[in-house]
Amino acid sequence: MFNKILNLLFNYSLFLFVSVFSIEAYSQTTKSIKKEFSTSDKNSNIKVSKLKKPSLGSLGINTDVNNLIGLDIWSDMRALDIVEHLNYIPDTISSKSLNIFLSDLYLGTSKPPIGNSDSIIKFLETRLFKIKSSGESKKLYQLVTQLPQGSRWEFWKRWQIEYELINRQDKKACQYINEKSKMNAENFWQMARIFCLAIDGKVEQSEFILDLIKSRDFSDKVFENLFEIIKDNDKNYNSKNENNKIQPLHVIMMDTLKIPIKANYIGHFGVEYTDSLLSLTYLTPNARSFLLDKKMNYSFVKVNQIIENYKSVADGNIDFKEALSSYSKKPNGLNRANVWLAVITMKDEIKKAESIITFIKLEIKSGRFIDVSDLYIPVLTKIDQSSLTKELNNSINKLMVMSKPNSYPDNSLANIIMLKKDKTWDWELILKERAWPIIPIIEKSGMKEPSSIEWLDYVNSNDETNLDEDSLIRWENSNSLKNFTLTKSIEQAAKNDKKALTVLLIARLMEDTPLVDFDLNNLMIIRSSLFKIGLTDLANKITYEIMTSKFINF
Repeated sequence: MFNKILNLLFNYSLFLFVSVFSIEAYSQTTKSIKKEFSTSDKNSNIKVSKLKKPSLGSLGINTDVNNLIGLDIWSDMRALDIVEHLNYIPDTISSKSLNIFLSDLYLGTSKPPIGNSDSIIKFLETRLFKIKSSGESKKLYQLVTQLPQGSRWEFWKRWQIEYELINRQDKKACQYINEKSKMNAENFWQMARIFCLAIDGKVEQSEFILDLIKSRDFSDKVFENLFEIIKDNDKNYNSKNENNKIQPLHVIMMDTLKIPIKANYIGHFGVEYTDSLLSLTYLTPNARSFLLDKKMNYSFVKVNQIIENYKSVADGNIDFKEALSSYSKKPNGLNRANVWLAVITMKDEIKKAESIITFIKLEIKSGRFIDVSDLYIPVLTKIDQSSLTKELNNSINKLMVMSKPNSYPDNSLANIIMLKKDKTWDWELILKERAWPIIPIIEKSGMKEPSSIEWLDYVNSNDETNLDEDSLIRWENSNSLKNFTLTKSIEQAAKNDKKALTVLLIARLMEDTPLVDFDLNNLMIIRSSLFKIGLTDLANKITYEIMTSKFINF
């Protein structure tokens, strides 16, 4: 062992000598070249000028928002004003459609806003943290790779390397790590270098570096255990290590060693790791289910991806009643998977329909109707409706309409949900849904009052004594001063064609308020303002989310 250390020290010393000599030689050569060009410049009229560095405020990539707005996203806006708006916006807005749009807005390349270098840096940092909190790790990576070197961006460069290693871009990441670790003695960079050397077959060199940092009181039992497994293939991972001490680099090492990565290993990771962790090969089904479920909180997940995971994780021995009970206590990915398998394997079609509707009602309360509609409604449509009760058929038909209202152009409920201009609203439907407070609102959208109604007939005939408060509360208005001034600001920004400002103010207005509680008067202002600035698709998506949440309560 002593001889091995002496050999390594000799090789390291030789490397340092050669490096110093090379640097000195390069320096002398460079001076000579500079002198030659300096002499040449004196004898010519050629002027040499430095290229202007791109502003940090313009960093970004081309997104769908750029296609809609162009490069003048932050036109006439001060950087610090933008930062203030962003600080008022929650990390997760109740509208997923708006969340996704905001991520693209933060990511989009643009002409920099107004401000000095300090305010521009603050603007960029705030954008980075907003994208980080949105869970859009792929988008975050695209922006982080454009950051300059420097201590201010150290946090993000570390995250970039973790992202690359998780996504098995080992060569790219290790090239950066090997250079960075020579200048930075922090444990993370030394650990990363040890890992890179080890997977490159340079085990002795990696072991030497580990011994060096351990001599500086380095201690990481998880890392050391995993390194020993890399060094000696016959050793096993000690799963008794505290789970909350497991870090992204540990998980990367586990995936390399084909060690199953459990859900409790990654449960404490930030949302900025979710997307990339899903690319790991050796996630347990439970861990993958946990990550997918987490992703559904901020983005839309393809139904095929959900079904594939549910098949791998669900326990076929658990019946619907037991699965539903577990879900009620702990609504996570695993329990959702067990509910799904228990439902689709039912032979009794009436029981299957009842079970699906029961579960959808529970998911509605969690704000996940849109997420589960593609999962369960195709199952409902395959059931023979003649075998079901009228009540069940009505519920199924309502769910079908609400899941894809644009597919039912002649349906009254679909037209109200999408606020179809020039369509006649259905009074009987409104009455059934206790939704009469919204009539002035839907008429503002251009819907028409039925011409055949004699309103006087209803004056004395309606009994409101049986109306519970919950049936009406979803139609109530919010009249706070804050909301009033925000709506007026939204209208003003839209009138002046300030597209980005309009969207930021809308995000401040919506916040994380449950969509079922959102004021429909404010929806109309959002809708008309987005129409005015040309963001029709976003307006319709937000309308669908809010109106669906109002009418889905059955």
